[in-house]
Amino acid sequence: MRTICKPQSDKLAEAVDPYSRLVTLPIHAENIFHFPDGLPAFENAKEFVFLCKPDTRPFFFMKSVKTPGLSFVCIDPFIICPDYAPRISETDMKFLHLDSMSNALVASIVTPSRNIEGTTANLQGPIIVNIQACICKQVICDGQNYPVRYRIWEALNSKDKKEQPDGQPQRHLRSDMPMR
Repeated sequence: MRTICKPQSDKLAEAVDPYSRLVTLPIHAENIFHFPDGLPAFENAKEFVFLCKPDTRPFFFMKSVKTPGLSFVCIDPFIICPDYAPRISETDMKFLHLDSMSNALVASIVTPSRNIEGTTANLQGPIIVNIQACICKQVICDGQNYPVRYRIWEALNSKDKKEQPDGQPQRHLRSDMPMR
């Protein structure tokens, strides 16, 4: 399997409109991440970019380069579940050309809800990204039973209660959380 991450020329690979009401951003080939097998139910969508916007943190977006309108809201699962420890199968590690998880970014796909408290993240099927090889795959945690619908807001409120000296939950998301 061959993955090309470096541009073959100075030409732009594509342009993407990350937010429908804002300007289109240029995307260079080295910023495109490849899902050789696509995503479950989206097998034909194989090239994505990750977009972060300061006012949507801790959320970020995984936007398809070739499929207009296909975008996923994601979150760093370690922010919402600090003891999260996904095990990745040896087969998936080989597929992703990973020797260790230290070269990987882990993301969870978020399912937004009209009622914000109902917003969930998939911890059982994280997106694993080999940052150096630009290869990605959604995997199933090996031998683990994490929730597919992990309630984000309950976790963040619980975390905030532990951090607040007076026991009162914070009503906003912290913007100083680093992206992994």
